[in-house]
Amino acid sequence: MDSTLQRFLRLNGKISKIDSDSFIYSLEVTNENISILKELDESNIIEEIKDSQDKIIPIENISTLLNRQVYIEFVTSDLKKIGFYLTLKDFIINNRFEVPIDFYISELSYSNATKTANEYIEKYKTITKLISRLITKSKFISEEHNKTLYLVQDNSFVEIPIEDIVYEEFLEDKTIKLINQYVEDIDSYKEKRTIYLKELIDFLTNKNKNERFNNLIKCFDEFYERCNTSFEFYLSNFSFNKVKLELDNSVLEYSKNIRSIINDSQSKLIAIPAAFILGVTQIDYSNPLLLKNILIISSAFLFSYIISVFIKNQMNAIEIIADNLSSYKINYKRSKSTVFEEEKDLDNLSRLINKSYEKIDFELIEQKKRLNILQICNWGISAVILISILITSFKINFNYVKMMYYIVIRLLSFFDFFWFAQTSASL
Repeated sequence: MDSTLQRFLRLNGKISKIDSDSFIYSLEVTNENISILKELDESNIIEEIKDSQDKIIPIENISTLLNRQVYIEFVTSDLKKIGFYLTLKDFIINNRFEVPIDFYISELSYSNATKTANEYIEKYKTITKLISRLITKSKFISEEHNKTLYLVQDNSFVEIPIEDIVYEEFLEDKTIKLINQYVEDIDSYKEKRTIYLKELIDFLTNKNKNERFNNLIKCFDEFYERCNTSFEFYLSNFSFNKVKLELDNSVLEYSKNIRSIINDSQSKLIAIPAAFILGVTQIDYSNPLLLKNILIISSAFLFSYIISVFIKNQMNAIEIIADNLSSYKINYKRSKSTVFEEEKDLDNLSRLINKSYEKIDFELIEQKKRLNILQICNWGISAVILISILITSFKINFNYVKMMYYIVIRLLSFFDFFWFAQTSASL
């Protein structure tokens, strides 16, 4: 279904006597025009209709002027409501913040319904897109006197008036691409948005307040170059300084955790050699099977079990640190991947992370080895004490058996001699 604007354009009349708020529209009355004029009158768009003798004609009598010339007065503000504008400037001023769905600009003979390209409209759409994006980024908007955006970033802010100025007059074709790219970049991701807004505030702060947006459009290539330079500097600083600092702080934190485990172990595991010395000095090796010796050995194995539980806890703590370290590496790389992927630098990030944690990884491996050695030493003490008792006991028993064997041999020799003497006597 045709819109009111499209029906108005089908009148195909001529505009004349343009005034500040109205103009005269002349056309020949036809059967089609009559129905359209009645529809426009119902929409309260027609101010008055006159014939060639300058006589006002009521709308209900318009058919009496069939095939004759009439002169219709339209108020420009009423036609703007349906999307008809005499000049590009009027159109832009009335649609600065949003592109209307349906419009026609008489000065350009341009209708957006035709979808044809127009240099001035492309410029207008580019500027409108930029203003619309800045509106979404503004902290707040003032409507007093003149619509003004207030952009805030960190501790800086700037006021930008955006009303009643035709910025397209200063827009060059080469700048259109840069503005469209800026609009895309400012929403690409957080770091870029922050830098681009900060550069915009810095760029406009020292400019005359009412000329800030004009200056931005005129010097947009200079401004956009500053944005890119700042972002490249940020990336360089981010890659080789900030990331390194964050990783170094993390390495320091993990090192502290490992050292705390080591220090905690040292203060408790000093009991292992002390227990060995105490156990060895208290055992009575002259009588290995004494109750005291049995109690000492039992206590030694109980002590080894308790220390074994502690060592196992320390090993679990080491494993937890190792797991946390692995998760940190993965999550940290993932959190920075957007920036580094933009620069195709993910491999560098991986190498930087791995290099930073080489010493920590080595220390974790060494601590696991040390704790395993301590576990062996821990159970080894009880085993050594037990073995020493068994050997001593076996040695005593061995001497006893040897002595008995000597006695038995002597007795057997005696009995053999006695038997031989008796046998000889009988012969």
